[in-house]
Amino acid sequence: SSGGRPVRLTNLEMKLLRYLVEHEGTVSSRSDLLKKVWGMARAPATRTVDTFMFNLRKYFESDPARPRHFLSVRGMGYRFVRDPNPLSAEQGGGGGGGIAAPEQ
Repeated sequence: SSGGRPVRLTNLEMKLLRYLVEHEGTVSSRSDLLKKVWGMARAPATRTVDTFMFNLRKYFESDPARPRHFLSVRGMGYRFVRDPNPLSAEQGGGGGGGIAAPEQ
């Protein structure tokens, strides 16, 4: 859910979300994501991954223009961060807007 409301994801959106969560903190290139999530043996030049990341940001980020969880790493790819402010959560600040792992 996002902000307490259910989110309907396509199968590929769910696969991408699951992959990113399972590889939290790791930068994944577009090519890697196309191979591992979409199953493409050869990754063509495409904006497919960008479009799906845009959708995940729209669904889960409080401000999709300034993502805190689904991050772009310039020249490298994308990285997922569950809690961008772990110290504030530990100190009772709540960190806000954390994302729960998808159900298995």
